[in-house]
Amino acid sequence: MIEITKNDQIILRSAEEDLQDGRYHQVVNKAEHLLEKYPQSLKLNDLYANALYHLKQYTEASQIVSDFAEDFVADPKYQEDAIAIFLANNLFMSAREVLAQAPAFKKAEWQQSVMTAEQEYREQQSTALTAKSREFAYLGALSVPEQVHEIKAARQLPLSEYLSAAKRLLNDPFGWQVSKTQVLLQLMRVKVSENVDLNWLDGRTYTISLDELKPLEKIDPFVDVLQIVEQQFAVKDPIKLSLLEKELFTQSNYIYPYFTEVMTDPVFWAQAIIAQSFGEPLSAKTQAQEKMLSWISQIHDQEIKIGLI
Repeated sequence: MIEITKNDQIILRSAEEDLQDGRYHQVVNKAEHLLEKYPQSLKLNDLYANALYHLKQYTEASQIVSDFAEDFVADPKYQEDAIAIFLANNLFMSAREVLAQAPAFKKAEWQQSVMTAEQEYREQQSTALTAKSREFAYLGALSVPEQVHEIKAARQLPLSEYLSAAKRLLNDPFGWQVSKTQVLLQLMRVKVSENVDLNWLDGRTYTISLDELKPLEKIDPFVDVLQIVEQQFAVKDPIKLSLLEKELFTQSNYIYPYFTEVMTDPVFWAQAIIAQSFGEPLSAKTQAQEKMLSWISQIHDQEIKIGLI
């Protein structure tokens, strides 16, 4: 990240003083000027978003926070601003992602703010809330583009309504597996402690403890396959690597959370997706390898079925 020059630090301090004194338009002007030079600066983006929030430009403020969501969620210096901006946009699930990472000494205070905002929304927008909850619960009846849209829109549901609808969606035998995975990951990020029933890729229903779910970067078989293809293609063919990474993340959306049961041999799985992607023949030598090829084929068929291939 580019270091802010001394002259620009003076402008930054001036903008921070303007924010304290309520001169929000001046903050916006100065922040926009500085962001042309330092577009990745978290401090500047927070300052800019804060000023927009005070000017009641909530959608624009939320977009800035969303663009840097991982940083805002993880950094205690910016978490309170992120929660306030998300709540101003009724993005309750986004606010709860921040809350899940909040320091202990602030968590109770911020949780009360979120719960109060959720209750006010229930009281003031009960009809809209009922409609949104129903649309989310019966996501499986929608087209793929509509499901992608509704998954994003569901961030405006309060936690209890989101969880209730999610339980219906996760257990829908006709639901798209990718949507179910996105919902599981969302519930994991807000650290919900519940058991849910998941009708999974194999057509069977499993009871899952949400406490035990992990993000992709902490799932060993997935990381192992990713590292194998990176080692093979990162230097000699970055384009092929990009294609393989895309394929692997697509597969992960169908496999989650049962990687250990599916990717029983990461080396063979890597060989298999390379063969599938670039037309190289690969045959199974063991029952375990045959099973892995059948999983890959099933995912491929699912993608064809919904028109993504």
